[in-house]
Amino acid sequence: MFKKILSVIGFLVLSCTANAGLIDTSESSFIDETTSLEWMDFGINNRDTYDFVTGQLEAGQAYEGWRLATRDEVYDMYANTFLVLDADVVSPLDSIGRSSVGDGRNEPVSVLDSIFAVMGYNTLRQEGSPFELRWATGLFQGGDGLSLFQTYDVVGSFEKKFSNDSVNFYNHRNFDSYSDSTSLVYSTMLIKNDVLGNSTTVPEPSTLAIFAFGMFGLASRKFKKNNL
Repeated sequence: MFKKILSVIGFLVLSCTANAGLIDTSESSFIDETTSLEWMDFGINNRDTYDFVTGQLEAGQAYEGWRLATRDEVYDMYANTFLVLDADVVSPLDSIGRSSVGDGRNEPVSVLDSIFAVMGYNTLRQEGSPFELRWATGLFQGGDGLSLFQTYDVVGSFEKKFSNDSVNFYNHRNFDSYSDSTSLVYSTMLIKNDVLGNSTTVPEPSTLAIFAFGMFGLASRKFKKNNL
């Protein structure tokens, strides 16, 4: 019986420390399960400049129902989905606003592949060849003008030998010069609020862990008492 209790407690601790992932939708978007925010896929609005997209968010316009993502929302999505992975390289957010994750060099797959597949990409180079690359750059309003969120998916076998897949959060300088860029590399990061309709607050992992260890203590006392 005591072993069963320990098993349940162990499962609870592991479960509460796991992080939610992404939900792929059929609407050219994905949902961050942690925040319930819906994000427009890369490769949807990259045909339009940031300046154009910001003028198309009102009723009756091309991107009605969407809004611009804030710096904190972009970072939370990035942290919830990438910083929690067991990647080869993880550089936490530094003092000037940069962070990066890299994985998969000289390997056929990386831990980033499944997330990139859900998010989509803006541009593709040499599809089907050993040199195939997919990448995207998302523009968002940062602390000092526009900032960048970039994904770099190394697909081709030759490129994999020399490069990691990578994702980067860049909020360290002003990138306003890209606001009128017509390059397909650049998307505008758009979101919709709480599409899952979550109304209850999910306990923090630390809270659940404390609860689990409390149960462990009670179970230990009961086990000792029964064996006196």
